[in-house]
Amino acid sequence: MVRKQHKVLSLILCLILAVSAVCAGTVGAFAASGDTVYCKLNNGWSKVYAYMWTDGASENAKWPGVEMTKVEDGVYSCPVTGNFAKIIFSNGNGGNGNQTLNLDYAGNGKIYDLSAGSWSTYVEAPTSATSATEAPTGATQPTTQAPTTPSGDGITVFLKNEAGWSNLHCYMWTDGGSKNKAWPGEAMTSLGDDVYMYTTSTAYEKCIFNSGSDANKTGDLKTMDGHIYNNKTNTWSVYDLSDLQVKSYTADPAKNVYVGTDVTISALAQNRNGAAVNYKFSVTNENGGTSVLSNFSGANSVVWTPSAAGTYTVNFDFKDAEGNENSRSLTLKVEDDSLLTKPVIKSVLPLNNNYIKVNSTATVSVKAGGGKTGTNLLFYKYVVTDPNNVKNTPYYTLNNTYSFTPSMAGVYTVNVFVQASDNTTVTKTYKYTATTGDITEPTTVAPITTVPTEPTTVAPTTVAPTTVAPTTVAPTTVAPTTVAPTTVAPTTVVPTEPTTAPVQLKGDVNGDGVVNIKDVTCIQLHLVDDPRYITITIAIGDVNGDGKIDIKDATQIQIIIANS
Repeated sequence: MVRKQHKVLSLILCLILAVSAVCAGTVGAFAASGDTVYCKLNNGWSKVYAYMWTDGASENAKWPGVEMTKVEDGVYSCPVTGNFAKIIFSNGNGGNGNQTLNLDYAGNGKIYDLSAGSWSTYVEAPTSATSATEAPTGATQPTTQAPTTPSGDGITVFLKNEAGWSNLHCYMWTDGGSKNKAWPGEAMTSLGDDVYMYTTSTAYEKCIFNSGSDANKTGDLKTMDGHIYNNKTNTWSVYDLSDLQVKSYTADPAKNVYVGTDVTISALAQNRNGAAVNYKFSVTNENGGTSVLSNFSGANSVVWTPSAAGTYTVNFDFKDAEGNENSRSLTLKVEDDSLLTKPVIKSVLPLNNNYIKVNSTATVSVKAGGGKTGTNLLFYKYVVTDPNNVKNTPYYTLNNTYSFTPSMAGVYTVNVFVQASDNTTVTKTYKYTATTGDITEPTTVAPITTVPTEPTTVAPTTVAPTTVAPTTVAPTTVAPTTVAPTTVAPTTVVPTEPTTAPVQLKGDVNGDGVVNIKDVTCIQLHLVDDPRYITITIAIGDVNGDGKIDIKDATQIQIIIANS
């Protein structure tokens, strides 16, 4: 009887010890937010997920949990985003062969061997958790850890993995400086819905998203803090989790902006439920004075023409039909070009990608500045390429407008050249779509989303006069003072054969009895070996008297015309 009592007592003690061991193990290995869990992928799965939870409490994500990120060959990890006691590893599916049993979390820095079915210490694990992966205790959705407004000196970038890469990494560096880690960089954290995040405490200028090797990678990208990069469309956009999401906000041009430059300010926002979005654009000068460029409306673009140098804040305000609001701003530096030596192109109309009509005259109008050297004159050249890649015969002129007639539907490319008298040249390329259909807006004016040309609409009357920037759309700024008089014949009427006069004036290269812009054209054609103007006598063509005929003689003729 005594032996029986001893056996029963021994069994009870064993049970108590077993229960105590289980309880002690559970409490001692309770997962903490900020931990990192590791898994050795060696059982034939192509990918691995970690599903973590606490009975009766929260979970790290909906089943199958968070896809783990490759750390090195065969080793995967994911951050712990809450306080969890249990974990299941799976290949994204459930059932026998696709998942482990319900496992007790073994603690920070531990690795689970899928083939052996056991935990061990991962010797390569960092000694402390990375703060970038921390999330509020009890978070139920991984996306709550994504910051919408990065702070401090660090960088937070996101990747939309629409290209379907695996093993996502981010490599960051600064030219001539440091890097975040040796290639391929550091593993990114999955936030679900094919969105990945990477945060570093140091600001780096450039980054490359990759799949852990050269097999799949982006080009060298400029790091965009708080933005998301789509590896399928190869574009950045603002990463915004609000109901009224700001997708983009830009000023074009954003650099080398001079007084009188037409700056296209545009933005794009989206309501999660598809509700209509209205946009408001304004600028604030250095003295705090604000001018509303366009009040709340459906127009998501406006053109602003600064009339004074300085640093401006461009304000973007958004409001949707559900009452949500959002805003953004950027800084724009406007410089004075009154003494600028190099020429600058301030605007070209029609705007880029505008429509022109087949068999109707399309006029390209250029507003330029700078060129304060030599004669202080600006010369213009227009190279038009039609849809069949046929180009016109271009030459420089004083005209800041050029007209051509598209003969077929399709895209016409116009390269605009502006040259100073010291031969310094700038160029911009514009594309226009020729159509046989109706065009509601004239091809020589900006789209309806631009600021109206009436000065009173640019700055509200409620703004104090002392703080309002001068009127930016004054008509006199549209045409440079160097434009040839309206009596100058269009370039298209240059005679095909020069006429001969009994007595020629110096500079009267084509012999029509007058010195005008046609003679400038003839010299330019002579200099490019046009067969019609190969022979020009020194006595007539050497206008500046230096013994040769060159572009300086064409410039001298233009001076004569300007002073006559």
